[in-house]
Amino acid sequence: MLYDLLIQTNMPMFKGEGATLGGTERQILTVAEKLASDGVNVGIIHSETDGTDKIVENVKHLNVYRHHLAKSKLRVYCNQFSYMHNIHKGYYDLYGPHVPMLSPIEINSSEKSYNWIHNWYNSDNLIPRVYNSEAVKKYTTKKNKDDTVIHYMIPKGIDVKPLEQREDYLYWMSAFGKGLKEAILLYINLYEKGLRKPFYISIPPQRLKKDVDIINIVLKDINKHGYPITFLGELDYDNAMKTLSKASCLFRPSSPQETFGLVYLEANSLGVPVITCSNDAGKEILIDKNNMFIEKTTEVEDILYWLSDIQDKKTSVDMSKFDPDFISHKWINLIEKN
Repeated sequence: MLYDLLIQTNMPMFKGEGATLGGTERQILTVAEKLASDGVNVGIIHSETDGTDKIVENVKHLNVYRHHLAKSKLRVYCNQFSYMHNIHKGYYDLYGPHVPMLSPIEINSSEKSYNWIHNWYNSDNLIPRVYNSEAVKKYTTKKNKDDTVIHYMIPKGIDVKPLEQREDYLYWMSAFGKGLKEAILLYINLYEKGLRKPFYISIPPQRLKKDVDIINIVLKDINKHGYPITFLGELDYDNAMKTLSKASCLFRPSSPQETFGLVYLEANSLGVPVITCSNDAGKEILIDKNNMFIEKTTEVEDILYWLSDIQDKKTSVDMSKFDPDFISHKWINLIEKN
C-alpha cells in the first residue's frame, strides 16, 4: 500500500501504551483525522507494544515494528530526537544536532520526507522541516531549501465561553520545563513590589509524574514566606480550560517560550490576556492589543503596571488562518508537491 501521508512519532498515542495527550499529540490526531475526512490516506506509525493495527476516525494507527518502512508519498517524523531510532520507551542515547536524522533506506521509503518540528530543535538539515511557526524556523541555523511553515490546525468551537467577570489569579497551565521556575521567581518579585494576586499552577496529565514531584519540591523550597502560590496538580483539558477562563491572565513570561502557542489562542478566545516573550510565536498568532509581549527593554515595573487593571482587559482572536479547511489545503499541497 502507498499511503498519501505517514506520520511517525515516538510519543505514545494509545492510553493503553501510556499516552497522555498534550498539545503535540492532539495536533497529530487533529491533522490526521481532518485529512482522512478529506479523502487522504493517512497512517500514524507509533504503537510499540500493541501488535495490532487500528483504524480510528479513518486514520490507520500502525505498529512501528511492522510498518517502519511502509511506502508513502510524504512521511513526516514528529518530535524525534536525533538519531530517532536510538530511542526506546523513554531511553535514548547519541543525541546531537550533528547526527543525520534518517538513513538512506528510511528516506527512500517515501517520495518526500520531512521533520515536523514542534519544539526548539536545531537539527541536521539532511531532510527539510515542517515548522509550526516562523519563530521556530528562524531559530534553526542550518536551513534546507524546502523548509516550510504550517501553523497548527485549530478545531472549530471551544466549549468554554468567555466570562463576564474573571477572578484575580494569574494562571500557568504548561509543563515545568517550559519555564515555570523562572515564572515563579518573577511572580515573587512582583509580589514583593506590591502585586496582590494569587498565582495558580497546573500541568497537563503526565506519563512519568516527574513534573508533579519537582513542582512540589520547588514550591517547598521557594515558598518559605507564604506567597499565595497554589499547585492545582494535573488537570485534564476540560478542567484546565475552565480554570483558564476564570483567570485574570495567562502568565507565561519565561523561557523557553511556546513554539506555536495553542494555549495563547485558547486564552484569547476566552477573553483572557496573555503575557509572554516577544521572540516566541505569540506575535505571529495574537492580534489583540491587551496582550503583553516582553521586549528587550521590558522591566518588572512594566509588567506590574500591565497587571494593575488586568481584570478589565478582555481579548479576542482571529482563528481564520488556523481553520481546519485552510490548514488541510497546506498539507495536501505538501503531499502533492513535486
